[in-house]
Amino acid sequence: MGHPLAACLTGLALVLAGCGGSAAPSDPNSPAASASPTGGATPSVAAEGLAMDCRGEGRPVVVLEAGLDTDSSTFDSLADRLARRHRVCTYDRAGIGQSPPLAAGDPDPWPGAAADALAATLADHGEQAPYVVLGWSYGGLVTQAFATRHPDLVAGVVLEDSSVAQQFVDRSWSGIAWWEGGRPVDKQRTIRALREIDLGDVPLAVLSSDELTGHVRRLWYGYHDRLARASTDAVHVEALGSGHAIHADDERLVAAVVDDVARGATQGTPLAPCRSARYAALRGRCLG
Repeated sequence: MGHPLAACLTGLALVLAGCGGSAAPSDPNSPAASASPTGGATPSVAAEGLAMDCRGEGRPVVVLEAGLDTDSSTFDSLADRLARRHRVCTYDRAGIGQSPPLAAGDPDPWPGAAADALAATLADHGEQAPYVVLGWSYGGLVTQAFATRHPDLVAGVVLEDSSVAQQFVDRSWSGIAWWEGGRPVDKQRTIRALREIDLGDVPLAVLSSDELTGHVRRLWYGYHDRLARASTDAVHVEALGSGHAIHADDERLVAAVVDDVARGATQGTPLAPCRSARYAALRGRCLG
C-alpha cells in the first residue's frame, strides 16, 4: 500500500501524520466506522458525543486509535480479525466520521483532550478498564497521552508507526498540515505534554514501517527507539514491506503484536524477547 500522505505533502514531510484526506475542514457527511458485524446497528453516540462501535468478547478490551483526521473505518478489517479473540472498540474523534465537531468555544484539538474524551466515552459505553490501546500515526500521540494521563486505565500499548511530539519542532516535518476535524492541532500543548513520556513497566510494542530511506529513516527509527525506551517491558518491530498504514499492509503482524501485548497484560508476565517471538514469519524484523 502506498503512503497515505503522498497526496498531501511533499519532500521530507511526505510521511507519518496519518492524513485522512487534506488539511481542509472535514466533510461532516464523510463515512464513519462500519456497523458491528454482530448487530448491524449504527455505532452509538456517547455522552461525549463521539461515535463508538465495540464488537467481540474478552478482556482486556482492545481500543484502536486512528490517524490524523481519519475515521475509524480504517480499522474495519483489523477490528474484525481481532474480535475473534478480543473485545474491540473503534471510534471517531470530534469532527471526524460520525462524531460531531468541537463546539465553537472549545479549545483547538490536541492529543490530551482526545485522550480524555476517549476515557469518558469508554466509561459511558460501560467498557471496563484496563484497556490495550493501539494508536496509529497521530493516533499514537493520542495513545501516548491516554497512557500518561490515565495510567490506571491502561493494560498495554501498541504504537503503530506512531507520530511523536518532536515532529512539531523538527524542521524535517515542517510540511505536515496538522489539522483535525477542521481545526488546527495545538502543537505547543502537545510538545509540553508528550516530549518525554514514561510508561513504567506497561507492556509496549512499537511498530515501524520500512519504506523510508536515508536521513528521514534514521530520524524516524530514532524516534521509535526512544518510544520503546518509555517502558521497561517493550519490543520494537520493523514491518518489512509495509507502508505507513501497517494495519492495511500487514494486518496479521499487527494482530499478532496486539495478541502478545494483551497476553502479557492478562498474565502479568513480561513480553517475550522480540527475537523469540513469531514476528519473523509475519514479515517482522526485530529492532529491539
